[in-house]
Amino acid sequence: MKLTIDSICLLSSIIDKINIDNGFIDEMIKIGQTAKGRKKEEQEEIEKKIGIKIVLKLGSKLHEVRDELVSFIANYKEIPKEEAEKIDIIEIFKELMNDENFMSFFKQKAMSK
Repeated sequence: MKLTIDSICLLSSIIDKINIDNGFIDEMIKIGQTAKGRKKEEQEEIEKKIGIKIVLKLGSKLHEVRDELVSFIANYKEIPKEEAEKIDIIEIFKELMNDENFMSFFKQKAMSK
């Protein structure tokens, strides 16, 4: 997987349309920090809570970014758009959260606002 100019531009458009801002990012970081030093089961619950909050945030505007999201996934995974439409979005989110390039871009984008 790689972030290309096209995928970064699509990602930028998605972030702007969904209105992911510093407040939201700070909230996710604070929730994530509460997992440190806890039992594995508690950490998993905290991860689920973060995932639910992200899905709810995305879900509220997903209809506005559908085309960009499909294009982003297709570009990021280097697959046809038809295949990207069938990808498990939760798996993509998990993958992106572990992608250093994606996270770096995401942090820079959020801090620029």
